[in-house]
Amino acid sequence: MAFRSALLSLALASPALAEAPKPPAQMTPQDIQDCVQRNFPSDSMVQDVKLVSIDRMGVERVLEAQMFWQKDKQTQLSNVLLTFDNPPELRGASVLVLEKKPQNDMFMYLPELGKVRRITTQMVQGNMMGTDYSYEDFQRLQGMLTGLDSKRLDDTAVGERAAYLTESLPSDASSEYTRIRSKIDQQTCVPLEVELYTKGESAPAKVLSTNPKSFTREKTGWMPREVAMKDLRTETATTIVIEKLQVNVPIERKRFSVAELERQSHFRSAPTH
Repeated sequence: MAFRSALLSLALASPALAEAPKPPAQMTPQDIQDCVQRNFPSDSMVQDVKLVSIDRMGVERVLEAQMFWQKDKQTQLSNVLLTFDNPPELRGASVLVLEKKPQNDMFMYLPELGKVRRITTQMVQGNMMGTDYSYEDFQRLQGMLTGLDSKRLDDTAVGERAAYLTESLPSDASSEYTRIRSKIDQQTCVPLEVELYTKGESAPAKVLSTNPKSFTREKTGWMPREVAMKDLRTETATTIVIEKLQVNVPIERKRFSVAELERQSHFRSAPTH
């Protein structure tokens, strides 16, 4: 099961609820992926989110942001813009991803730099705004990285919930991960747990998990409102809490452009009187 498909459940919204078209025993890796995808946005969404990070000493840091996501109906490619409101030192900071083949374009704006900067392949493994999500994780979270060879393993369980277990091998040489295991809830097709392995390691480097108690059944599908990424190497964690969600709402296309990001950066850095 592709990490891409599993994590996109974070952005849950579609014309139909995610329901398995076949009995669980008959589901192929592609069937599972399709089941997850039926939870996806068909057009656009806007989310108000909090990113709550806790370091190994238990110190908490909270970031507040708004995320705009839009899919092109003709190309089926997506664009996403994440803009931070808090803390004050990050107000106006933005991350823009334009899905392209074979490689996405990714940019960021930081108030301290006062300009837009391209995120290179050497930077994608770095932590995004000091959270436990790397820029690569963020792209996968939005379903904007492909190239995964998946297979189905024996079913498992997370707590009391039956889950499909799939394993994916990223083909992108720049990926931080060599193996990804996804446990997908058989009832809702929402990922319950995703294990991320790095080269030469038998234990996962990171584990992404959702809280089933936070699942809500929207008019378009099942929505996990809490998604946590734990870095087992640093003993830190960041939980994304979705506080508000709007699905299939009009969003100006120009919002997803470097020119608009440049314009906003100039506006934010302009002196005030």
